[in-house]
Amino acid sequence: MGMICRAALTVFLAGFTCTTTVAGSRPASVPILWGTLTPGHEVIGFRRMFVADRSRTWIQTRALDGTFTPDRNGRPIQINLWYPAVPTASPPMHLEDYVEQSAPEAFSALNHEMLLRNRDSVGEPFPPEATRQLRAMSMAGHLDARPASGRRPLVLLAGGLSADINVNVVLAEYLASHGYAVASVSLLGHDAEAMSPARTNANTEAGVRDLEVAIATLCQAKDVDCDHIGVAGHSLGAVQAALLGQRHRNVMAVVAMDGTYAFKGNESALTGADGFDAKASRYALLDLRRRQGMQSADLNLAPINGMRHADRTYVQLNAMHHSDFTSFSMTADAMHLPIKAEYNGSGWSRATARQGYELSARIVLAFFDEHVKADPVAAAQLANLLTSSTVASSRHESPLPVPPGASDVVAMVQQGKATTIKSMYQVACADEALDRCIDQDAFNSRAYDELKAKRPEIALVLFDLVAWSHPTSANAQDSLADGYRALGQTDKVREASERELVLLRTDSSLDESLRQQLKAAAEQRLKDAQ
Repeated sequence: MGMICRAALTVFLAGFTCTTTVAGSRPASVPILWGTLTPGHEVIGFRRMFVADRSRTWIQTRALDGTFTPDRNGRPIQINLWYPAVPTASPPMHLEDYVEQSAPEAFSALNHEMLLRNRDSVGEPFPPEATRQLRAMSMAGHLDARPASGRRPLVLLAGGLSADINVNVVLAEYLASHGYAVASVSLLGHDAEAMSPARTNANTEAGVRDLEVAIATLCQAKDVDCDHIGVAGHSLGAVQAALLGQRHRNVMAVVAMDGTYAFKGNESALTGADGFDAKASRYALLDLRRRQGMQSADLNLAPINGMRHADRTYVQLNAMHHSDFTSFSMTADAMHLPIKAEYNGSGWSRATARQGYELSARIVLAFFDEHVKADPVAAAQLANLLTSSTVASSRHESPLPVPPGASDVVAMVQQGKATTIKSMYQVACADEALDRCIDQDAFNSRAYDELKAKRPEIALVLFDLVAWSHPTSANAQDSLADGYRALGQTDKVREASERELVLLRTDSSLDESLRQQLKAAAEQRLKDAQ
């Protein structure tokens, strides 16, 4: 059993072995569970890793009697990785090889939870004979196959609430065959007392951090390219995917499959999540879901409509249910699982679910090829896929320009482009009040730093932007006067100070103490300017 220690992480590779290579560059046959999906030119390897994140505790450390017992292991995380591999003489895995797993003793509780979820995925609602047949089905992955040379773009998969770690195994294999390193992560509850996560902000945050740990772990591998990252999430996992995309700036594209956030009454799953800021999203987003009204879907896309600086593609599919965006659509169709009577005549069937999943997989591949690999033909391929009759609707929203930050403004002043700055804000903040687009405190703080660094010309541009964007702020005029004074522009000092005194009468953002302080400063400047 190999063990690698890196900073706060302990990584275990489960059962890694060397294999014999043979000629050939793609699977000899396409697995039944792939349906009509066409594999790429890569042989698919698969390996499991178990990670202890010691930056977070997992077990209770304080008993009821107050006794303290330290948690020396940290939060357990499992990472399943599909990746391009060298050709191998080993036979491909069966679905059972994904279902059954083992782990080092330190991860026994995690392994038990993952086993329960894995077995449930091929247990209920299938009858015993169907379960047996499913377990015996050949897949495309080769256990612990040696990675092919070169680094491959990383795609992270996040399942829904309490999903098994292989919930999108078909999509994972499919993407890996087309040249991606695809990682699925165990999404657990907040601590050992609740292995299954609940729909709370704390559990959502725990899952996002698990995905971050997966990135940190996989970036150490020689076959993973962490400069180019995609994330795909289903259901609640789509929320975590969107949050990770905002937080990790190497994420280039996010696919949200039937994401929870767009169902009316569940918007706060994203908008109320810790640290969410729609304006901070810069990645390309594909919102892929069942159409309005299908399986009672009542949609509200407002949570992502606010991502004005993200490239957004919206796609709704006909004849799809929530679970059809997982590999269950393929296993259920393969086993001819009966549908509930209430869906008879609805236009939905196991066949439409399978077809929709296959189309979804192709759409996801084309989207990642366009935005992660920058494949020049991928956009046309995606556009062609969206002409399918399975697509109920699709639209694209180009990102608005990003408003310059304080550092951007400083750089532009240094480049002699100060006169263009305000027009950039007018375009980037077209449908948003300027006082919400420019952070008064952040820009003023940076301006005073520039004054301390003896760069008053730069400071004045920052002060002027704040005063321009916050026209009712007495504090903004106070700082602007400081900027003019640093450059010896007495008339401008007087003008800003007089404007400050006028605004002090109506500026409701000030408490009385600060109001009097600003008033005294303005009056002193006017006296000095006489």
